[in-house]
Amino acid sequence: MGTSDPEDDGLEEAVEQLGQSRSWLWMVVLLASTPSMVNTFHLTVYVFWGQSLEHWCDVPALQYTNWTADQIRNVSNPGGVSRESCELYNWNYSQLAEMSYPEAVLFTGSQHKPSTTECQHWNYVGNGIVSEWDLVCSRKALKSTAQMAISLGKFLGALISGLVADRYGRKKVFATACMIYIIAGPVVALAPYYTLFILARIALGIAGSGTHNCGFTLLAESCTTKRRTVLAVLYYMPTPIGMMLLPLIAYHIDDWRTLQFVISAPAVFFVIHIWFLPESPRWLLSQGRREEAWRIVNAFQSEKQTKQFITVPLTSKTEDVTEPPESNPPTTQHWYQHVLPFIYKLSSLFSHTELRNDFSSVKWILHVLTLKINADNFTADRYIYVATAGAVEVLSYIMPLPLLRWTGRRQTLGLLYFLSSATLLSILMVPEGRTTTVWIVAMLGRLCVGAVYSLIVIQTSELFPTTNRNTAVSTSSTLAHVGSLSAPFIVDLLGAEAWYIPSTICGCSVLVAGFLVLLLPETKNSELCNTVEEILQTDRVSFRNCCSCSS
Repeated sequence: MGTSDPEDDGLEEAVEQLGQSRSWLWMVVLLASTPSMVNTFHLTVYVFWGQSLEHWCDVPALQYTNWTADQIRNVSNPGGVSRESCELYNWNYSQLAEMSYPEAVLFTGSQHKPSTTECQHWNYVGNGIVSEWDLVCSRKALKSTAQMAISLGKFLGALISGLVADRYGRKKVFATACMIYIIAGPVVALAPYYTLFILARIALGIAGSGTHNCGFTLLAESCTTKRRTVLAVLYYMPTPIGMMLLPLIAYHIDDWRTLQFVISAPAVFFVIHIWFLPESPRWLLSQGRREEAWRIVNAFQSEKQTKQFITVPLTSKTEDVTEPPESNPPTTQHWYQHVLPFIYKLSSLFSHTELRNDFSSVKWILHVLTLKINADNFTADRYIYVATAGAVEVLSYIMPLPLLRWTGRRQTLGLLYFLSSATLLSILMVPEGRTTTVWIVAMLGRLCVGAVYSLIVIQTSELFPTTNRNTAVSTSSTLAHVGSLSAPFIVDLLGAEAWYIPSTICGCSVLVAGFLVLLLPETKNSELCNTVEEILQTDRVSFRNCCSCSS
């Protein structure tokens, strides 16, 4: 029997070498990142089929007369045609239907104005989910719920996917999320009931978190430290590309259900991702599944490159395996034996003071990124707004690269946060009605916030070990989506009171995040840690970091 230590077979060096292979890295980047484009479609399409529509109260008793729509509104609606037409005069419309329009005008003009009542049915200019399910007046909050649903799904998906991915692997969660995309997208388009529509949107949110978080973690674990930042920027590029493509698609498709079908169609190609995307070799290594990791390394490295790392024959790894005694047969596992590992994985984030500090700071940083500024509050053309936002986001992902040559993650993030806060809060000094000025300032704020987002997930993945990395990233993302759950209501309800409220809330939150990020240790050029013990040997979260100028 062999006595060689399987830990000395050179696998760690082979995995590190694999992270320098261009063919390997390009494959991982393409397969892991492209679902983000579909995620962007589903997240942003609300701007087009969830927009407020001009509406007026419908009067069924007058529908079968020869009156025009304007004539019906003149007699029945106190407010005429608007986005807030919610009341109807209490005339005897059956009696009015027996008259001609001039006779009805004379009759109603000779009478005292009756009381009003809330409309039960409406007519609309345009189509979308608002006209599909009458999401106006007292039901207006249900329109915000349609966007909140996908944020709720991201909240749940971020929490679940991180725990499951750290236990069962990144690829399994990623593949499951791709299957949800393939099914849930068309369901949203076909949904005959509002409840089914909301449930399908929640499923899309779960899929979005599953592909995004697991895909990024898999990429971070597959590349070397030197290439991590650049590859992360490439990983995020499908997001702004999707934002620039969506307005072009929506401009040529008026029907909201058809638009939903079209943006869901690319998910069919995710079967390629499910088949070809490999598991993270670093995760397999952390789980002791060395033979599986070797198979991935051998598949993407030449025989000559692989042999230089092997110091122990692979077959020797299995010679020392002791067969379990027959007297101890496997027992049936109860439900709590499956649940407890997930609770332990989540609690492990708080098992050491340093992990608690990292987690506390990161959760606030991610949380403030979720409050969105909506085009409805700036009365901007939604097609131009979304397309420009996508172009700005491309610049925002590239902008930090030159800064990182001279400074570290922490200092760059702090600077971008403060610039973003100053830009968003400066909207308060813009006179009301200056739509173009507000739009330009909002885009500058988005430029800085987008640059932050391209770095914050990188830093989060570097702060935690492989055994907890996906859980940490996903749980931080979960807490971030607490903000995104409230964002649609802040935009639709508070934004209706004053257009500057959403940007002010976002600006103050970003300012707080700028101070918090300065407490974190620097992670630039640091190797990914595999265990908690390795994390405890690195720099700590401290107020002294605020005065540090390390690069």
